[in-house]
Amino acid sequence: MDSRKQVTASARGDQPFDLAILNVQLINVLTGEIYPADIGIRGDRISYVGQAGEFILQSNQVINGAGMWASPGFIDGHVHNESSMCTPAHWAAVILPHGTTTVCTDPHEIGNVMGMRGVKYMLDASQDLPLRYYITVPSCVPAVPQLESAGATFTDRDVTEMLQWERVVAIAEAMDFVGLINQAGKIVPIVEAGHQAGLPIEGHAPGVNGRFLQAYLTATGPRATDHESLTGENMVEKVRNGAMVYARLSSFSNVTNELARAICSLPDARMFGFCTDDIMPNLLVEFGHLDHGMRSLIAAGVQPVKVYQMATFNVAQHYGFWGLGAIAPGWFADIVLLDDLEQVHVSQVITAGKVIAKNGQLIRPLSEPIPPIMENTVRLPENLSVESFFPKCSDRDLIKFNAINLSNLHDTRLEVVKLPCKEGQVSFPLPAGVAMAAVVGRHGQGRPPSLAFVTGYPIQAGAIASTISHDSHNLVIIGKTPCDMYAAARALVESGGGLVAIKDGEILNRIPLPVAGLISPLPVHELSRQVIQFIQVLPKLGLPEFFPVTLLDISLPVIPNIRLTDLGLVDIITQQFLPLEA
Repeated sequence: MDSRKQVTASARGDQPFDLAILNVQLINVLTGEIYPADIGIRGDRISYVGQAGEFILQSNQVINGAGMWASPGFIDGHVHNESSMCTPAHWAAVILPHGTTTVCTDPHEIGNVMGMRGVKYMLDASQDLPLRYYITVPSCVPAVPQLESAGATFTDRDVTEMLQWERVVAIAEAMDFVGLINQAGKIVPIVEAGHQAGLPIEGHAPGVNGRFLQAYLTATGPRATDHESLTGENMVEKVRNGAMVYARLSSFSNVTNELARAICSLPDARMFGFCTDDIMPNLLVEFGHLDHGMRSLIAAGVQPVKVYQMATFNVAQHYGFWGLGAIAPGWFADIVLLDDLEQVHVSQVITAGKVIAKNGQLIRPLSEPIPPIMENTVRLPENLSVESFFPKCSDRDLIKFNAINLSNLHDTRLEVVKLPCKEGQVSFPLPAGVAMAAVVGRHGQGRPPSLAFVTGYPIQAGAIASTISHDSHNLVIIGKTPCDMYAAARALVESGGGLVAIKDGEILNRIPLPVAGLISPLPVHELSRQVIQFIQVLPKLGLPEFFPVTLLDISLPVIPNIRLTDLGLVDIITQQFLPLEA
């Protein structure tokens, strides 16, 4: 890195630049303008930005920017690296060519499995990558401890310690919104630790409005965010009350049209940012990263310059990232060159003054800073058996059971089903339209599986299981028979975690994820092929050829209304457990 004296000397014209970009259309996110400009870079900093052709720029390397646009590097305000099932280095190799140069990742997935050791692994495994990799400290390990258990529990003391680590920039999404609204539970001192450190509190407030929203933002503000809004009205209410709303297009959610409606209804978009949250590896390869959400929002009618501001300057200002988020003298030289403004088609990517990607490919491969942690974290109860998946019930012939209606994953409902029973056990096979779900503690809890019936899930045979089970990542299974559900559990013990599809006791397909049961050591493109092959066998179970998101989220106790955790069937709003029999 050159000294500031040398960078300033190049700005004066006394020394050559290391890199000059000439006659490019500059997306000036500071003013909302787009105009022809020349850019001079010395070391890792921008040292000149002027009108195209105004001065002759002497430079060791020149890029002809004619026909291209220059944007600051894209910044992902909230994301879970682990949701792409890959290590930080493999993830960086895929998202950098799409223009994402900075990420703020919440490692609460691996934190729920391996505790602080897992968070530290993500920091060490991202050290010295060309991707600026920041950590937001997980606030919810587990998310709602009175409703679930995980492989670790983070207290405010743990959080305060992690806040001292390098590259830590915020408290990660405070998902226990009920606890914060009522000022109860361990989430309260954890959020207060963030306030004491003067850091943002990343939010999670699905459907929260009115007085409850006022209470939530009083607890999390004044630098709060939210990425869970589903309606334009809720988004407008949140930004009017000081919360940055992230535009999100993830594998789990697409509310682009509502976002466009909210943004276009307001005269100022500075309180809107961008994030991806969770993107599965196959969709990352097929559609891209932040660029996918950006082009979708532009297509929905938002002015391009506003979208680029949201994906750069707005997020940088929210976090207080000094020198990031704009193209201006003295700022870091993270620049994305595009050959299509509205399609957000990335041609070249520059980070810290170096061209690192062209035409969708890294110029040089990235190596792993440290080896992945390869140890089996799937520790099921020793006495787990086929009988563990037979629900016990009253000794009657026909019984009403509580069931989760999974027709709308963001708004699950309680339903009652009548099932035949015999001698205190449910009779199998289950009728059409009804399946059984199980959550098995896989962190050594030693308890029997939690069981519940589900409707609105199209499985017709066999079983499907995953150790990716947001956010405590216990083993979750949905199936039609206890035998296949038990076989699915055993298959994931053998592979150290992952996903598996079982029919008649046989493995149809399996994705091994031996790093914490969440991550593969394979490159993303190879992992993507595994995911596609897994999806292709799902019709044999009666499921659509679509990644089984419902399976991953059935036990998430921070999304309304009814979920199944390793502790039982629970009403999320009242935080009360429900009996199996209605």
